[in-house]
Amino acid sequence: MFRRNSARTAALAVMAGSILLAVPATADASTTAYTPQTACGSSYATLDSFNLPGGTSTVYLTYSRTTGKNCVATIKNTRTGTPTLTGAYLTFGDGSGRQEDLGNYSYYATAYLSAPGQCIYYGGRDYNSGDWWGKGPSWCS
Repeated sequence: MFRRNSARTAALAVMAGSILLAVPATADASTTAYTPQTACGSSYATLDSFNLPGGTSTVYLTYSRTTGKNCVATIKNTRTGTPTLTGAYLTFGDGSGRQEDLGNYSYYATAYLSAPGQCIYYGGRDYNSGDWWGKGPSWCS
């Protein structure tokens, strides 16, 4: 009797493992396939990032040696595919020259700024953050 139960248990375990391996993994609906390089361009390298309050979006600062420009991308982590308030901005360290993108976007917002020899502020906002959040002045070129 013990051997028969052991054999049956082992057979069930093998079958359960096979079934588990055959079930495809499902993607988390709150993740996005977008990256800072998807949003800004393939030549842009990520320099820094931070999450907006609640983690609903991540703000990325990037720079391209090819274009000589900075790009900031606010990429949504939740409610992707649904147009909601999303924004990105860049300014010079003295607060001038603000470049901003704010609208109802499904995946991300981007802004670009050429700032040779300058320090910059960068930031973003989304439907959950309530206001603009930023960092700087930093990343002096």
